[in-house]
Formats: sequence, structure tokens, C-alpha cells
Amino acid sequence: MSYQTLFVGIDVSKFKHDIAIVNEQKQFVARPFVIKDDRDGYQQLIQKLDELMQRYDTQRFYIGLESTGDYWKNIYYFLKQQPQPYIVTVINPVQTNAHAKTELRRASTDAVNARDIALFMAEKQPKASFDRAPILDNIKDLDRQIYQLKKQQTMSVNKLRIELTKVAPEIEKNVSNIQGKQILALLAELPTAELIANSSFQRLATIRYGKNNWALSAPFIDKVKALSQQSIAYKTGLGAGYAVQSLVRCIWQFQREIQWLKSQSVALYQSVTDQESLLATIPGIARETAILLEAYIGDVHRFPNVKKFVAYFGMNPTVCTSGTSKRSSYLQKKGNALVRHKLFMAVLCMIRREIDPIHSYYKRLVDAGKPKLVAIGAAMRKLLVAIYYMLSKNKPFEN
Repeated sequence: MSYQTLFVGIDVSKFKHDIAIVNEQKQFVARPFVIKDDRDGYQQLIQKLDELMQRYDTQRFYIGLESTGDYWKNIYYFLKQQPQPYIVTVINPVQTNAHAKTELRRASTDAVNARDIALFMAEKQPKASFDRAPILDNIKDLDRQIYQLKKQQTMSVNKLRIELTKVAPEIEKNVSNIQGKQILALLAELPTAELIANSSFQRLATIRYGKNNWALSAPFIDKVKALSQQSIAYKTGLGAGYAVQSLVRCIWQFQREIQWLKSQSVALYQSVTDQESLLATIPGIARETAILLEAYIGDVHRFPNVKKFVAYFGMNPTVCTSGTSKRSSYLQKKGNALVRHKLFMAVLCMIRREIDPIHSYYKRLVDAGKPKLVAIGAAMRKLLVAIYYMLSKNKPFEN
């Protein structure tokens, strides 16, 4: 008995992976088994597939695994490096879950999930996944780290405002940008209204901020002195401002780390190409944002058409109609939320700067009665379509 093609389903987890293997008739050709997430476990899988190849004269293996967090990446790249005829595909869990529902599956265990993935591979026989350049994958991971650091920075800023309501409420209420360079430099040395009020103008003028070591401006000093002298802060004395100083140092650290990561992203991109990103030619998209968008997109040619590209980032509208009932359409919002956020900010910038064709398209929709957020969503989709054609044709942005 021979099987030209076998289908392998891998249910990925942190410490182990469940394996199921079926033939073209969707029948098991081996007992399901489990491997550890280490090199010995990976070699065990390769040996098992080699045995099946010899036994059934198999010509190729379709191997599918779900994109579960980042746990799938080690085994995926290990399999891609093998010389055997492996067609390895990373599957969206939404697809396998929907397929399992068509089988009226009630149980959900690791072994059952591995079988569902194998059956999905046998039925669909999807193409092998495209691999983005390793450098682009590294840039994408840096952006995720920046996103997490910005969230922590925002938390620290909010905590700083809470602490200032105890030691300098007037400053907290009257300084809109509490993470500005001048106010942070001041709070690092004089963290309470009591200390600021008791300090002379000359003492405040000795405080430095920024790369160029600037002195605090006279209007700023006059403002904080006036606010501090009328303070109603209840928290005074020794130790009253320690929490404020700690939060200021945390914010500084976050700012430095974010700036360093951004510079490393640019350096990584420049290590693989001496040309600027095509997306940087779009007015309203900064150089760093252009590089990050390219990292998330990868090879644009992996998308057979622009509709697939737009749907990948969740910018395709969903229409719900049934008989005489027609619900309002909405964006899917599936895919990467970080990319949609970058597109949103880029579109806002282009609208404010009146950059066409995005601005004229947005204005036409608003004038036609569309809500502004709906018009912005449509403009985001239009920008994404423009990005697709720019990258596929290797041409810069044209108004």
C-alpha cells in the first residue's frame, strides 16, 4: 500500500506538540503521538515522518500548524530547513475552528485539535506559507516591544498625575503635558509644591533639561512658582516627593528605551538595503512608520490580489443582508491592530495636511453625509490599497 501524500496536523503548545497524521482518505496512518518542544522532540517527528515515507512510498507531506502566540515559530522554521518534501503551512485558528464546527465537533483536546488540523490539511491542501525576511521579523518584534513600553509609560504618567494631586495639585491641573522635558526635570529635583515654593528663582534656573542642557525658561519658572506658593497640597515634609521622583525616573527610562528601539529598527532595515522605504514617500508617514509597515507586510506578492491584502489587515467591510433585512456594514477589524493604528494616525495626518487623494476622498465622503469615523475608515482602506500597488509595482507614492 502506498500513499503519495500524507497530511500532518500539529497542535502547538508551550512545552509539547500533539501530532496527528492522516492519508488522502482522511484515515489515520499512525497512532497520534506527542513530542516535546526541544531538539530531541523535533528529531523524533522527523524520524517518524521518515519511517512513514519509507513504508508508504510517500512523495510529500502537507504539514499544518496554527499560529498560536509565538510558540509555533521554532518548530515551523525547523521543519522549513529540512531537505525532505515538506509543505509547511501556518493556519489561522479561525479557519480550523470553523472547519471543526462543520464536523459537529463537541470535544476540544490537544489530540482532537491535532486531528482537526490534519483533516483541514487533507481537505484544503493549502500552499506553503511565505516566510518574511528574518530582519523584518526582528523589526516587527521591536515594534511590539515599543508598544508594550508605551503602555507602561502611559501607566507611569497616570500614576505621576495621581501623586501630584497629593504634593502639587495646582501643577497637575495647569500643566497639560506632564511628561514634557521641563516639568520632568523640575520634578526630578524638586518633586513637591513645598520644595518649589521655598526655592529661589536662581535655584530653579540651575536645573537643566534636554540634550543641550538648557536652563528652565523664565516664564516656566514664574508659572510653577506662582502655582506652588498657593498650593493646597496636604502631603509635605521628608519623603513626600519620593514617589514622584521614582515615577519621573521610570518615564525617562521608558523614553530612552523607546528611542533606542526605534533607532535599532532603522539600523536593522538599513543593514539589508541601502535604499529608503518606498512607503516613506507617502506624505504623512514617517520613516520609522514606513519601515514598520513594511516589516508587518513582508513580501506583498504573497497576496494574490489587493482584496486579500486588505482583508489580511481587517480593513474589508462586512455586509449583512437577509431578505428584506439589511444591517449597516462595518469593518472586520481582524488581523493586526497595530497596523490599523498606524494607518489611522497616518490618515489623520494626511487629512490635517490636506494631502490628496486621501484628503479629497475623505472630504467627499463627509460632504455626502458619512460620519467622520466611517470616512476615516474608508480612507484607511484607500491608503492600504495604494500601499499594495506601490509595493507590488515598486513605485513611489503619487498624488
